[in-house]
Amino acid sequence: MSRLHSLVLTVIVLLWSVFCCSLALVVALISKKAIPWVLKGIGSNLWSKYIMVFTGNSRMSITHHSKSSIPSELPSRAIFVANHVSQLDINAASYAIPHPIVFLAKESIRKVPILGLLNERVGTVFINRSNKEAAQKAVFQLRKTLDLGISVLVFPEGTRSIDGAIKPFKKGAFHLALQANVPIVPMHIHGTRRALPSKSIWVKANPIHVRFGDPIYPEDHADNIKSMNDVAKASIEALQSWHREQISSPD
Repeated sequence: MSRLHSLVLTVIVLLWSVFCCSLALVVALISKKAIPWVLKGIGSNLWSKYIMVFTGNSRMSITHHSKSSIPSELPSRAIFVANHVSQLDINAASYAIPHPIVFLAKESIRKVPILGLLNERVGTVFINRSNKEAAQKAVFQLRKTLDLGISVLVFPEGTRSIDGAIKPFKKGAFHLALQANVPIVPMHIHGTRRALPSKSIWVKANPIHVRFGDPIYPEDHADNIKSMNDVAKASIEALQSWHREQISSPD
């Protein structure tokens, strides 16, 4: 892809993102009851769907490793955990997950213009690991969000991986899953690192694939956070290995 093509694509993606986020904020401020629709109708079906189209993924590959299940049958009250290599992971996950979703985000996101207010309005779960009271508030917010039929997406590595290798998982998502008594659903996103590398601002067209693993239920692990963490990480690593065997390209 030429530098000019990449520049044009980057500008389109940026302008589309500003438009969709602004539209979502306006609708969310007008009606709180419209928030599930904002997340699915605007966040997934408008913003993320067309970000995928712009990057050459009008029919993005979405699969499940088990023949007995398909993505549309995944639990609606769940915490989805995924690898993280690119800013486009948000769009790929939002488009692939069949339910409205919000994110587990750092407290600092609240300070970002438009984005911070939008996230707060739609029920994003903010977490502050250094504040016990704030952590309890996050659990309360998570339960409220789940009760609205909205799932939560977490990137448990805490930061983007530059080389695609999956880093150790932080425990926040698993603490929340245990306290809210909801399953963890592992997923692996492939192809976004080439479409938008972590240290680049240039968007490129590249095939993107999302593959889901089986849900991990707290009761099946004796409410053991470390066990859930280890199983989730192993599941995502297995999904990554499958992707690399099937698709000869970087994550």
